[in-house]
Amino acid sequence: MKPIYIAATEQHAGKTTVSLGLFRAAQRRGFRTCFIKPVGQRYLMEEGRQIDEDAVLFRRSLSADGPIKSLSPVTIPRGFTREYINEPNPEAIYGPIDEAIAELADEHDVAIVEGTGHAGVGAVIDASNAQVAAHLGAKCIIVAGGGIGRCIDAIRLNEALFEQCDVPVIGAVINKVYEEKYDKVSQAVCKGLDRLGIKCLGAIPYRRELTFPTMRHFKEEFGLETLCGEAHMNNHIHDSIVAAMEPQNMVDYLSDDCLVVVPGDRADNILASINAHLMKGRGEASAIGGMLLTGGFVPHRSIVKMLCAVEVPVLLTGDDTATAAFRVRGFVPKITPRDADKIGLAEELIQSHVQTEHIFRVMGLLDS
Repeated sequence: MKPIYIAATEQHAGKTTVSLGLFRAAQRRGFRTCFIKPVGQRYLMEEGRQIDEDAVLFRRSLSADGPIKSLSPVTIPRGFTREYINEPNPEAIYGPIDEAIAELADEHDVAIVEGTGHAGVGAVIDASNAQVAAHLGAKCIIVAGGGIGRCIDAIRLNEALFEQCDVPVIGAVINKVYEEKYDKVSQAVCKGLDRLGIKCLGAIPYRRELTFPTMRHFKEEFGLETLCGEAHMNNHIHDSIVAAMEPQNMVDYLSDDCLVVVPGDRADNILASINAHLMKGRGEASAIGGMLLTGGFVPHRSIVKMLCAVEVPVLLTGDDTATAAFRVRGFVPKITPRDADKIGLAEELIQSHVQTEHIFRVMGLLDS
């Protein structure tokens, strides 16, 4: 089994997008393909075990086979790092990883191995991405966000750490390149990387829809309470506004599929948002995607009844409005098993913009 290690220059660069697309590309090529997240930091409970959320995604949405513990052999719970520093135990990391590889190796031709953060993440527990990739005998792909100078610098920096651990870097994938700058950026980055001896494997255009969270994302990420509209919790949110001004001024800022962050005791703005939502059918206003009521205030029952009637998902938080709005705007959602549209888009983007055939040839899966 040949492992391809997907690393990145930073968090949210697009490792999961590339992993999804490459997994599907390998399957389409007829390779027996598995997925491994050797060391996970964000996990869910699955089959009574702590399992990295990306492993859960691949199991549920792409039917990645193998025992679930082999897809996610190690997760790092709170307090683990401090305990490890006081009592280092590399076997606690590499033992389960080796067991996972042994479980999957005979039945698969290729493993898509997704790392965590940049090349050095995990060094504190002797399990940086570079160290884990070296342990697996993997070749590496580095994913970086769009740009030119900063992008190339970051790729070179990460490549140096993989090189120090004797991990061959197949090349780099540039993600989230703005379409209006696509030709200029992709050409410059490919040329700049080539000067450093690094192959550009592709440039993926930015697709804003991959960044859209759902109301359920907010509910689960921040532990929010549902007031009403549970059936519509999968509404995608394209933007957010803080509805703290007078209603006649606030309505001008509403847009389709926006999240209205509003104090729970501002009945005027809550009602104005509901009215705008209902007028959407007449082409006179915007249909909101949901509401987040702040301050721990629950509106009068007559208003709650109206909220339930218009089928708008409404969440409650005890945070003040400024804090709630800041958290919402700073949230970057990961792709989940419920995001079939995002999974399909990720597969399409990799198929169209990444040199998957070259990757498979370098891995020895195809004849040169």
